[in-house]
Amino acid sequence: MAKKARKKSAAKRGKKSKTAKKKKAAKRVSKRKTKRKTKSARKPKTIGERLSSGYHTVVDTVKGTDRLRNKLEPPGTSETE
Repeated sequence: MAKKARKKSAAKRGKKSKTAKKKKAAKRVSKRKTKRKTKSARKPKTIGERLSSGYHTVVDTVKGTDRLRNKLEPPGTSETE
């Protein structure tokens, strides 16, 4: 069985200064601490931008509805004839 190594005395090891310990502790704290990112302020939409956005939404919806209707029943064919 292997023998355990004895601890060296403080004089033989060389004492570490207190300032060195403080610097290490300060570095550890700074690494752990992270800054929270603030949400970037959005540019407020103008009335014109709101209107154009709403208009484009309606137009896109109507076009999508037309495509779906034409897919289900091709134009030129009707149930009444």
